[in-house]
Amino acid sequence: MRSEIDLSEPRDLVYEAFEGEPGPCPQCGGRLLQTNQTYSVSTRRGRKVRDSFIMGSDFGWFCGGCPVVVINSHKVRQMLAHSVPHWDVGNEFCVEGIVDLDAIPENKRHLPLGGDDNPIPLINFKSPHAPPPLNKRDRQKRRKLLASKLKERRKQGKQTALDGA
Repeated sequence: MRSEIDLSEPRDLVYEAFEGEPGPCPQCGGRLLQTNQTYSVSTRRGRKVRDSFIMGSDFGWFCGGCPVVVINSHKVRQMLAHSVPHWDVGNEFCVEGIVDLDAIPENKRHLPLGGDDNPIPLINFKSPHAPPPLNKRDRQKRRKLLASKLKERRKQGKQTALDGA
């Protein structure tokens, strides 16, 4: 079923809690296809991000007629309920997107996913609602993270330019 839809296209995200099938697409009325994908899910408690997970599941239903994915929030909550002691699962979650495992280069598949040499190939969902603002400490952490990512990209760009010379 994976080949029936274009997973590389960013999709609008709709959360619904349901048993069985969700019915037609809430945007165009088209047929939704359930597929097993690898997702990036973040949790938070209040305004504080707690933990992030990469999980495989079939809780996503994709429209073949328009760029919409319906996420079964009931199934996501069930999966997050099975945590282990060192996980910090908040009481809210956000499915950020699909982890495109096929985009990982063959020569990097042995490396830890998310490391400096092997970033997570995430196809972000377009969210209809912006998350609440981060508190001051979280904003500072985010700025530092973004600055380090920018520095790494610049470093990689210089390496690529040197490799091509």
